[in-house]
Amino acid sequence: MGNSLPWVHAATPLTLADKELHVWRAELDLPTTLRQRMASTLTSDETGRAERFLIARARERFVAGRGILRQLLGMYLELDPAKVEFCYGPEGKPSLSTVHSSNLSFSVSHSGRMALFAMCGGAELGVDIEEVKSDFKGMQLASHFFSEKEIAELAKLPPKLVNEAFFECWTAKEAYVKARGQGLSIPLRSFTVEFGHREQLLRDGDGRQWICNALEPAPGFAGAVVAAGEGWTLRRYEWSTGVEVEASVPLPK
Repeated sequence: MGNSLPWVHAATPLTLADKELHVWRAELDLPTTLRQRMASTLTSDETGRAERFLIARARERFVAGRGILRQLLGMYLELDPAKVEFCYGPEGKPSLSTVHSSNLSFSVSHSGRMALFAMCGGAELGVDIEEVKSDFKGMQLASHFFSEKEIAELAKLPPKLVNEAFFECWTAKEAYVKARGQGLSIPLRSFTVEFGHREQLLRDGDGRQWICNALEPAPGFAGAVVAAGEGWTLRRYEWSTGVEVEASVPLPK
């Protein structure tokens, strides 16, 4: 299950070639000094959202996630992270403000200590990550949210593989819904994804094509990224906890 290709550090400045899809993974449990530096780039609204978390670790991870997003977008836009501005769709999906005059699209997801950040140019996309829980009742939840075909495929698996497969399927479905930008208005059981496929093509009700890539963000985590269209080159990057991203060679095509 999942995708075992490596995650690498990226050279700066960051650029997106045509039909390139960049996915970054990052640890959210940051050293205090680094997290404070991230906090200094947040707006007052974002700081207010952080303060509403009653659990300290959840608050700290929100700050880290938002700060890392701002740093990454700042590197793509060649802009101070604190100056990145957002706007939000009807379902709350964030995007870059039109003040940036950029076609850069992004999507963010976090679970526990890990986060994924997806970037591409000029296309709708969605990313999702989930921590795989060994005591999770995957079949029980699947009966409420998966299609009949998905439920049947899940039932064929040995019990020890059910939860891993459930989260692989769940993240693909969630990433697709995020990419569509319509939230819960798209029932998860209204479409089917295949198990065990590193890459697959999905079609919506209007016949539009969406490419779905399974990811293995870290041991014990499942993830997926979905982008509109096909012909994408996927590159996986590791966000560094240093002041700048360490230089390295990106993954081959």
